[in-house]
Amino acid sequence: MRFKKSLNNNIALAEDAEGCEVIVIGTGVGFKKVKGQPIEQSQIQKMFRIGSNDKYQRVEQFLSDIPLQVIDITDQIIEEGKTMIGKKLNDSILLTLADHIHFALDRFKKGVDVQNPLHWDIRHLYPAEYRAGEWAVQKINDAFLVSLPSGESSSIALHFVNSQFDSGSMNQTIKITQMINDILGIMTEHFGMALNQESADFSRFITHLRYFIVRQLNREVLSFKDQQFLYDVLSERYPVSFQCALKIKEAMEQQRGFVITPDEMVYLMIHIERVTSRTDTD
Repeated sequence: MRFKKSLNNNIALAEDAEGCEVIVIGTGVGFKKVKGQPIEQSQIQKMFRIGSNDKYQRVEQFLSDIPLQVIDITDQIIEEGKTMIGKKLNDSILLTLADHIHFALDRFKKGVDVQNPLHWDIRHLYPAEYRAGEWAVQKINDAFLVSLPSGESSSIALHFVNSQFDSGSMNQTIKITQMINDILGIMTEHFGMALNQESADFSRFITHLRYFIVRQLNREVLSFKDQQFLYDVLSERYPVSFQCALKIKEAMEQQRGFVITPDEMVYLMIHIERVTSRTDTD
C-alpha cells in the first residue's frame, strides 16, 4: 500500500498492490507523508476502493472534514446495524452516515433541532432499521456526551434502508417511504380497519412494496407466462382484496405514472389478502 494524497491527518488516498486507488482511514495515516511512501498495515483501520474519478471527488468531499472519531463510531454503528437488521448493507453507507452524524452533532452544538416529517412512518414501516437507529443515537450520545433528538433514530434508520439498495439515493428512499404510506392509506380506508403492523405478514408486505416501487421507478416490467390465469382466479376468490388492488393501481398510475401489470396485481392481491385476513402466528 503506497500513499498518494492526504485528505486529512487520518484519511488518505492510496494505491494498493494491484494499482487500484483506495481510501484508507486510520490514526495519522495522512500525516506528513510523501507520495509513494509505504503505509504500514497496522495504521489502517478501514479501507475501500474508489470506482471512478467522479466518485473519488465525492468521497473526498465527504471525508476531508469529518473527524476520525465520527468515522470510527459510524463504523461501529454500521456493524451493529448489520447484526440487528440481518441484511447486507452497501459499503457507501460509511460515507453518507458519517456525514449525517457529523452534521447532526454540529446542529446539536448550535441548538438546531430538525424534525423528520416521516418519523412515525419510518418507525412503523421499518421496525428493524428503526431499532438500529435508536441504538445508534444512544451510541452517539454516549460517545460524544450529547443528547440528540429522538427524531435522529428515524433519520439514521433511513440510511440503513437506503443502503440495502445498490443504486438507490436517499431522495428515492424517502419517495418510496411516502408511496408505501399512500398505499397503506388506501388499504386502511378500503377495509375500514387498522392494519396489524406487528405481524410478519405486514413486514413481508412492506418488503414486497419496496421492491415493487423500485421496479416501477426503474421501469422494470414484471411479466410471467400464464399469470393471467392466476389473476382471474384470485380476483374471483378474493373480490375485496381485488377491488383494493384496483384502487392502488388506479392511484399509482394516475399520480405516479406507474404501469402495473396483471403480474404485479397478482402479488398485490396475495399480500393484501394475507395482511387483512390472516391471524399471524409467527
